[in-house]
Amino acid sequence: MEKIRQGDIPGVQIRTRQVLSLLPAQAWDWITAAHLLEQWLASEVTITDKGLELSSPEDDGSGGLETANTLDKVQGRLWVLAFTRPDSGWPAPMRLTLELAPHPEGCELSVLQEGFQQLSLTVCLTIWEAYRRRWRQALSRLATATSGT
Repeated sequence: MEKIRQGDIPGVQIRTRQVLSLLPAQAWDWITAAHLLEQWLASEVTITDKGLELSSPEDDGSGGLETANTLDKVQGRLWVLAFTRPDSGWPAPMRLTLELAPHPEGCELSVLQEGFQQLSLTVCLTIWEAYRRRWRQALSRLATATSGT
């Protein structure tokens, strides 16, 4: 099992960051355009009027159909979403915050997913660990995909 990182609270929230060799305006496209999200986050992405829908093949509790409704969006900087899996029986959506900030090497993407404690105790930590692993892998794919940009 991977060591717990600063900002992670097992069963409650995941916080992770990735430095990208892009300007924040360029990175914004990578977190808001369906065809680019499909290169690193999910196998199928649909942008909707309300937010987005993701479909991924993961069988570890972090895949399937996921929907995310926009709560707040600041062009080029911040996207806050109410994130859920319609087929999962989650009692309430989680909050997913994607935030871009300038960094000496380009920009930094900060991901905060919180609300795991709303899930039943029997699955809370399993789903938390699955999403923690998924974000680590997804952000690694994003860094690789954008390294030559």
